[in-house]
Amino acid sequence: MISEIGSVYPWLTGSWANLIAYVHADRLPHAMLITGRRGLGKRLLAKAFGQRLLCRGDAGEFACGRCAACRLVAAGTHPDLLTIEPEESGKSITVDAIREMIGVLSLKPHYGGHRVVILVPAHQMNRYAANCLLKTLEEPASQTLFLLLTEMPENLPVTIRSRCHRVSVPTPPRSAVVDWLRQCQAGDEAEILCSLAQGAPFRALELLGTPTAKRRREVFDSWLAVAWGRQDPVAVAASWEKSAAEEVVVWVRSWVEDIIRLRSAPGTVMRNSPDLQDALRTFVGTLDLVKLFEYLDLSYRAQRLLAGQVNRQFLLEELAIRWSRLAMDP
Repeated sequence: MISEIGSVYPWLTGSWANLIAYVHADRLPHAMLITGRRGLGKRLLAKAFGQRLLCRGDAGEFACGRCAACRLVAAGTHPDLLTIEPEESGKSITVDAIREMIGVLSLKPHYGGHRVVILVPAHQMNRYAANCLLKTLEEPASQTLFLLLTEMPENLPVTIRSRCHRVSVPTPPRSAVVDWLRQCQAGDEAEILCSLAQGAPFRALELLGTPTAKRRREVFDSWLAVAWGRQDPVAVAASWEKSAAEEVVVWVRSWVEDIIRLRSAPGTVMRNSPDLQDALRTFVGTLDLVKLFEYLDLSYRAQRLLAGQVNRQFLLEELAIRWSRLAMDP
């Protein structure tokens, strides 16, 4: 995994160079905020960097992969590499988890070197957990590095963001993702998988062989039916609940982004949903651009709210109803 960042996962090369530059300059900060879309490989990047810091062998740009420390990291049992995440998918990182981490950090490192703490996804810390972490970031332990991984940095308190050095993982070009997926045996599904995952390679690979593509098309068809007044938006929102609300919101947001992009630059290539471009083009000349941006803001707000405690059904209903009004009153 470690030395494959450049060869197998080339889109991570630039982000890795930014991380390793801190080591070469001998100015490692106490906290880093690693941002980027879900499915780009932030966790892989963080683990590789943690292994590089903990490596006891002849480490160069990458960890040696052979020493005892590297073997412990590979097995997920290195005592100085901590991963803090929700106990269940979709749940919050609790204050108890942060307090337990602080208790571990109060002890000396097992191997006398660095300690690395990975928090993922960092934006799912509840308010009490974030406040508890902030106190630790204000008085960091020696040789301890916090790596906060998130696709929603705006959901983190400003006080935490301001104490972290930021490293972004950019979304690679669509053609590069499609080529990589084909190398992973995605075949003819590579294009649609890339669209489903919003250009995130690992997320696209997760979707290979799943019914997600069919479900996305069903959601899109019902979204169109709402615009044309053929279906009731509240009933459609109820059908959307069969999918993960997060996925529905991301899909809707991506379609609106493509409409705005086409409206602003008619000759542009549709980035998010080239497979749906014919249907989306029908809205380009009919919808008010200001209202489209307002609806896009709504989709971003919905995505942020879904990271916390919110009535998901009401949120989906608001998306469907507002879309109905926008399309019927352009």
